Amino acid sequence: MDARGFTLIEIIVALTIFAVGILAVATLQVNSMQSNTKANLLTQASVLAQGKMEELVALSFDHDSLKDLDLDGAAGLGDSGFDNDNTTDGDADFGPAPDNGQFGIYWNIAEDMPAVAGVGTKTIRVVVRWQERGQWKNTTISYVKTN
Repeated sequence: MDARGFTLIEIIVALTIFAVGILAVATLQVNSMQSNTKANLLTQASVLAQGKMEELVALSFDHDSLKDLDLDGAAGLGDSGFDNDNTTDGDADFGPAPDNGQFGIYWNIAEDMPAVAGVGTKTIRVVVRWQERGQWKNTTISYVKTN
């Protein structure tokens, strides 16, 4: 009767191959969780931006929240800082909107942009900022409102 089993070397090789496979699956799981977190934050930011945009679009054309306070026009549409001083470069016309946890909601107005003869226009751009793993991220949406 021949009762041979696996040698110690064969068992070590099999365990090594198994361990490498398990580590690969664990790495995929971690990457998947990070991607899900990023997607969740981007979705939340997009929903906040859309909500603020809907609120602004519903206002009358001459409402105080739809004025280009720092008079920087189209050049200031992407501004997302805010220190409550309209003369500071890079500052948004308005923001941050209160009570949004880790997100800052800013909005900028460019009057008569795009220029349409005989029609008053305002470009509204909402910028939502958040910090992700120590880096600032943002998403923006724009809308052209006519008088």
